[in-house]
Amino acid sequence: MLCRLNRGEVIDDPWFARAVTMAIDAFELTGGMFNPMVLPALQQSGYDRTFAELAPGGTVEPRLVPDPRKALRINGMAVELLAGQMDLGGIVKGWTADLAAENLGEAHTNAFVNAGGDIRSVGSDGGGEPGWAMDVSLPGDTGEAWAGRLRGGIATSTTLKRRWTTAGGAEAHHLIDPGTGMPADSPFVQVTARADACWLAEVWAKAVLIGGVDTLERARRADVPALAFDAAGVKTTAGKW
Repeated sequence: MLCRLNRGEVIDDPWFARAVTMAIDAFELTGGMFNPMVLPALQQSGYDRTFAELAPGGTVEPRLVPDPRKALRINGMAVELLAGQMDLGGIVKGWTADLAAENLGEAHTNAFVNAGGDIRSVGSDGGGEPGWAMDVSLPGDTGEAWAGRLRGGIATSTTLKRRWTTAGGAEAHHLIDPGTGMPADSPFVQVTARADACWLAEVWAKAVLIGGVDTLERARRADVPALAFDAAGVKTTAGKW
């Protein structure tokens, strides 16, 4: 459906309309740091081929990333694209983990879903304490950054694992700054966020990684627990870690 939307079709589907609405809500929550309209910028940077073919990629140049509130029109369950192209990316991955865990929770007291690092939990692991025991690794899997009990959702975003060299020799990654249309120039290389829902944790992890210190402060004001690391491994936190 997303490909059809990007080709100019109007998509009339309740699930798709909900996902697009969530993406617009995420744009507003994060002050625009989460923007689903980055697809052309992502492709321009070289992230439009397999990992084996990512070096060398395209040329990285500044470009306009539209405001999704103006680029998308939602009329009931019908979604129309007015400008640009959309990439729902990780928000749907996080939402999938939420839906799976909630569906399991209807039949089971305890459930834990890990969708490639986007995690949603229900109930507990039966260890006698609320939530599920888990840990977050340091950047580069060099040790343990956090260990505790998870209740709800958690997601991690990093620029360390999906990096490539563009045709012009520049280093690039898959997290695009909507303000420039280029791979984000952030002090952070890994961010983990927690929220009641995994899709929200996914949104905040990506937004803080892109937006850096200013967006981490926004997460702090929103009472979103976030754990950020720079390239030297220095930790900065927001909320209750």
